[in-house]
Amino acid sequence: MSNIRQFSSREDIQEQACLWISRLDRGLAESEKAELNAWLRDSNAHREAFMEYASLWDDMSVLNELSGLFPRKQAKQEAGRVKRLVNQARWSVAAGFLLMAIAAGVIVERTWFTAPVEVASASQKVVTGIGEQKSLTLADGSVVHLNTNSTVTVTLSEEAREIVLLKGEAHFTVAHDKSRPFIVTAGNNTVTAVGTAFNMQYVNDNAFELVVTEGRVLVKDRFAVSRNTQSLFAIEPVSGEGLLMFSGEKATIRGDVEDKENLSQNDIEDDLAWQKGMIVFKGEPLEEALAEIGRYTQLRFSISDEGLKQRRVAGYFKVGDIDGLLNALKNSFNIEHKKLNDTTIALSETTTAS
Repeated sequence: MSNIRQFSSREDIQEQACLWISRLDRGLAESEKAELNAWLRDSNAHREAFMEYASLWDDMSVLNELSGLFPRKQAKQEAGRVKRLVNQARWSVAAGFLLMAIAAGVIVERTWFTAPVEVASASQKVVTGIGEQKSLTLADGSVVHLNTNSTVTVTLSEEAREIVLLKGEAHFTVAHDKSRPFIVTAGNNTVTAVGTAFNMQYVNDNAFELVVTEGRVLVKDRFAVSRNTQSLFAIEPVSGEGLLMFSGEKATIRGDVEDKENLSQNDIEDDLAWQKGMIVFKGEPLEEALAEIGRYTQLRFSISDEGLKQRRVAGYFKVGDIDGLLNALKNSFNIEHKKLNDTTIALSETTTAS
């Protein structure tokens, strides 16, 4: 994939700005700081979009980090700009939520209107904390179900329904509308549908796992300019347009589509068990299983025995039921636990007297 991009659309720049803000929120590596500085210097439009989204980000610590991103001679000027943006945001956020609820119809956990709602351009960021889930019903009837520790931005317009998955996991049930494609951007790719259902979970900053639970979706390079969705209606994919994935297929998307496989209905239900507050394990190594459980809790698990880390476990785990998990590990897998502090639990294999 070429690193050279020209004539970026406004939507592309906004998506990139959102991604940079989310990365800034979790902390940038030195190489990423250099990359961000280069991106900011590349265009005034980049800087404008970046500052706009920074002012709307909930975590004010992000704004405090901005002064380190600019040369010293510009620091005072940018600091003043940030202060103005923060002051504007205090007034605009409250008004913006009302505007978006009325104009875009992005309703959290309930539908406020029974009559058709006219769709206008609007944006909203939605966040879930650790252990929290949230469902959103959009004006067109589409539903976005966010899993733990996730962030999305939603933009509805007359031309498209656009979501940016910035962090975590979400399931999308898309209302059918051929005239307005439903486009989810994550990492370096977009997933486009017009009426279907699919699940996306981040693996890392540039890769996500995609499970198509209904219909078909089109996976494309997010930097591709065309919004043509002809492949979604054709029997065969249109050459060069992207890759179609169908109901029951699962893959890792990392620029290219990797490790694609076909799932049974039971496999799909297990993958989506999180929507019912459950996690299903089918023989994963203990270390991997605990990492998945760690997405839903502030607790962390410590295992010093390398062999125990690779002990394979299977079963159903209720999200948040740490006591039940520890009892199951002891009774079914002979694994003891010891609480080291308020946030760390050490696991070890049960020892038997000789």
